[in-house]
Amino acid sequence: MNKFSRVGLLVKINDESVSSTIAEVMSRMDAMGIETVLSHSTKGLVEGETVPASEIGENCDLAIVIGGDGTLLHAARELVDYDVPIIGVNRGRLGFLVDVAPNKGLDQLEAVIRGQYIEEERIMLHTRILREGECINTAYAFNDTIVRVRDVLQIMDFDITIDDVLVTHQRADGLIVATPSGSTAYALSNGGPIVGPTVNAVVLQPICPHTLTSRALMVDAKSRIRMHLWDDQVLEAQVVCDGQVYMDATLGDMIEVSCMEKRVRLLHPETYDYHRILREKLNWG
Repeated sequence: MNKFSRVGLLVKINDESVSSTIAEVMSRMDAMGIETVLSHSTKGLVEGETVPASEIGENCDLAIVIGGDGTLLHAARELVDYDVPIIGVNRGRLGFLVDVAPNKGLDQLEAVIRGQYIEEERIMLHTRILREGECINTAYAFNDTIVRVRDVLQIMDFDITIDDVLVTHQRADGLIVATPSGSTAYALSNGGPIVGPTVNAVVLQPICPHTLTSRALMVDAKSRIRMHLWDDQVLEAQVVCDGQVYMDATLGDMIEVSCMEKRVRLLHPETYDYHRILREKLNWG
C-alpha cells in the first residue's frame, strides 16, 4: 500500500540533463498508481500541464525534487509554508541534501512512496532587513543568510546582538548565519563547525574576521539575531539567502535573522546515514 497518492515534481529550470530522470520518475509513479503534478520548473523538459510550486504545496502530499542541493534549497523555501514533505533525487554534484541516486533504478524512491523512509525536520531561517524600524525586505533561507559588502572586497564594521543583548562588535568581511543544514556549506569553508542536521541551533560565523580571537558561535534556535551596520565607509551591503536570493542594505540598517516555527520536512531512504554521507563527501576515509 502506498503512503502517498499525489506527488509534485520540481526541477532546476531549463536543465535538460534531468529530462530523462523526470520521465523515469513519472513512469514509476504511473506504474504505482500515483498522480503526478508538474511544477512550472519542468516546462520545456517534459510534456504536460504545469502549475506554480504553491499549488504543489497546497494539493500534493509529497514533493520530489530532481537536481542538486541548490534545486532543493529553492524548493524548500517555496514549500516550507505548506508543510509538504520533500525528497531529493540527486542529479547534482555534492549531494548533502538530495540522496536518492537515479543510478540505483529509483528503487529507493519507490520504497519511500510505500512508506519506508526516515523523516527529518530541518530549521528554516527568516531574514528581515529593517530600516528605521520598518521591514523593507524579507526572505527565507534553508542553508544560510550572509551579510557582506556589495560589489567590492572590503572589511565592514557591525554589531551583533542576540535577544537584544550586545554580544560583540566585529570587523570582518561579513557574517554567515547558518542552520545545521548549512553548517556544511559556506560556513564550513570559513572554518565553522559541522552541526548535526537536527540540532536545534544556528551558527554565527564571521567571514575573515580582523582579529585572532573571533570564533564561530552556536546559539539556540529560539534566539533573535540582529546585525547592525554602522561603518560609514560602507554605504552599500548585500544580504544573500542560500546564495540565491539577493537583497540590498545600507548604512544604519538592521538585519534580523530568526528561525521559523515551521520546519522543512525532509524524507530519506531507510538506508540514510548522515555520518556516512560526511565520510563520503568530505573524503574522511
